[in-house]
Amino acid sequence: MLDGGGHVLVAERADGSPIGSFEIARGKAYGALALGMGSRRIMERAEAQPYFVTAAAAALAGRLIPVPGGILVRDGDGNAIGALGVSGDASDSDEAVGVAAISAVHLIPQPS
Repeated sequence: MLDGGGHVLVAERADGSPIGSFEIARGKAYGALALGMGSRRIMERAEAQPYFVTAAAAALAGRLIPVPGGILVRDGDGNAIGALGVSGDASDSDEAVGVAAISAVHLIPQPS
């Protein structure tokens, strides 16, 4: 989970997870926060406008993973207050877990 400034608030990695899981999850969340859209939407932009996402990744020093699992977290007023990144399963499953987690704490997930 990243705060609104892209700083890690909390991270967890299950025993036996691949060592890159944290960096991938952080890249999904960071990209969502930096571009103001969930990573599923970033993936769609990458398919439609590959030059844009390539340039954005370069501008963000590579800290952008354009696949589902990066979800903006919004408060009750609709303000983006952070982002959650999930990695370790299929991207659609990562996104579903993240949406459920955000909803469980009564915040608003924006996966796309």
